[in-house]
Amino acid sequence: MDRDAEANGHSSVSSEPTIPLSDQDGLPLLHSKQTLKSRLRTGWYRMDRLSRLTTSLVVLIIGGAIIARVLIELFCPYDYWHNPQVTIPPKTDDNNHSVQTDKERRNAVRDAMRHTWSGYHKYAFGHDELLPVSNKSNDKWGGWGVTLIDALDTLYIMELYDEFNQGVTHVVDVDFSKATPGYTTPFFEMVIRSLAGLLTAYEMSLDKRLLAKAQQVGDVLMPAFKTATGLPYPRVDVNTGVAVRASSICLAEAGTVQLEYWKLSDLTGNPVYHQTAQRVVDILDQTEKPYPGLYPIWVDIATGNFTSGQITFGAQGDSWYEYMLKQYIYSGGTHDQYQRMYVESIESMKQKMVKRSEFDDQMYYVGDLDFTAKKFSPKFQHLTCFVPGMLALGSKTLNRPDDLELAKQLTYTCFQMYNQTATGLGPEYVLFRDSTNKGLLPTNHKNDFDIEDLPAADSSEVNNGYYLGYDRGYLLRPETAESIMILYRITGDVKYKEWGWQIFQAIDKWTKTPAGFSAYRDVTSTKRDSQLTDSMESFFLAETLKYLYLLFSPADYYSLDDYVFNTEAHPFKIQRGHAHK
Repeated sequence: MDRDAEANGHSSVSSEPTIPLSDQDGLPLLHSKQTLKSRLRTGWYRMDRLSRLTTSLVVLIIGGAIIARVLIELFCPYDYWHNPQVTIPPKTDDNNHSVQTDKERRNAVRDAMRHTWSGYHKYAFGHDELLPVSNKSNDKWGGWGVTLIDALDTLYIMELYDEFNQGVTHVVDVDFSKATPGYTTPFFEMVIRSLAGLLTAYEMSLDKRLLAKAQQVGDVLMPAFKTATGLPYPRVDVNTGVAVRASSICLAEAGTVQLEYWKLSDLTGNPVYHQTAQRVVDILDQTEKPYPGLYPIWVDIATGNFTSGQITFGAQGDSWYEYMLKQYIYSGGTHDQYQRMYVESIESMKQKMVKRSEFDDQMYYVGDLDFTAKKFSPKFQHLTCFVPGMLALGSKTLNRPDDLELAKQLTYTCFQMYNQTATGLGPEYVLFRDSTNKGLLPTNHKNDFDIEDLPAADSSEVNNGYYLGYDRGYLLRPETAESIMILYRITGDVKYKEWGWQIFQAIDKWTKTPAGFSAYRDVTSTKRDSQLTDSMESFFLAETLKYLYLLFSPADYYSLDDYVFNTEAHPFKIQRGHAHK
């Protein structure tokens, strides 16, 4: 400002223009012939600093949102978001449950799997089972190499890729239209073990040869469905392509093949597999039952009616109830039929079949009912220990919080079946007495409903909460490990890791042999060598070791949000984004 003008109270006026007069002055004017780019540039320079900052932020936010949406659609489509998440972030204890501890435990389980496979490969490769004490083999399932097939996805999950490739190289040359001459193949067992094992091995590796073999297995077993009702026969002679006629089939065998044939339909594009297996569900859904949602275990194939047998969540009934929930999950929540059937069964189970120990207020169990659903048997089977895992999965999927509390109580009981024995191994079943001191005699009884007066409880029963029956064997079963893994992933409670680790250590100590692991005759005996039965079922590799490995793996590794495990622990990817018919 000019000092003379300031002294006179006037400011001087500059002779330079304050607004540019032409394009050549650096800031273009708005005029009718100006391009869009030039107009935008003009508008930008005419803004003050605050307006420019605000505009920049808006552009950045909008651009970021667009980029994020594109990335989400590419890597995690919204189709994957419509079901409730079943896992939660785990609670951690820096002293006892570090990432390093999990890694060490996971590697110990992995070493057990490698040890088992090495023995199988050396002494039984290509045969159905390894005899882990005598170092021999058997072909009790018709010679398909069932242990090999059942173990494939476990090898892949544990990143034992060399061993996986050994198995694949063998299995692609197996002709599943042939079996041991004169042998008739059990329909249900080969669906859950061989068909499912090949399907998951394919989904993991994308080796199309495995899908072709899975389809061959599915096809050679399909004659089982050639009945008047569509309820399957229990066995098939794959050498002749004809099912073996029978008058009845048990509930689990008829109703635990649907997931596998559904997955086969999804992977091959042939809906006939799923439609055929679904007919079984529709028939059993409509059949009259002695109590809503509770199904006796024997079904007449010609009529679809229940004929005899107990009502149980244990042997011959168990996986039927499991598959109601798992089919609902696999469908992406699109099949209300499965949800309705599952909820009805669980509500009735809780009303009629769940009891509590007379000596331990935390110890709940699921007993059995007779055919009329009126007589109760206080027998809790190891096989029934899948129930708490099922309840926990259902509680999150269907928003049933009370089921999770019952799941915790039942898991406690299943763990105590191991924890209270001399070896730390769990027996085939345990027994309970009721408030009137009645129950099953521990010696061999005629049936599970011969309830009699019991002598006074001894200190062992009082301390344990239960007493043992005559069958005290441990068959390397997976059900307790399964429920412990699921309970950990859903609750984040680290005690389940400790329980699982304790069980694994007992298995490793008492059942390990130079070639593998053996079933154990009496879990109360510490005379180890005399108790090894020289038997190792394929489910030890397919289920028990897999569930223990996943227990010590990150919760998003084969997440329960993305996979549903069949009853033999083969993980099927949940199909999203299309309706299942």
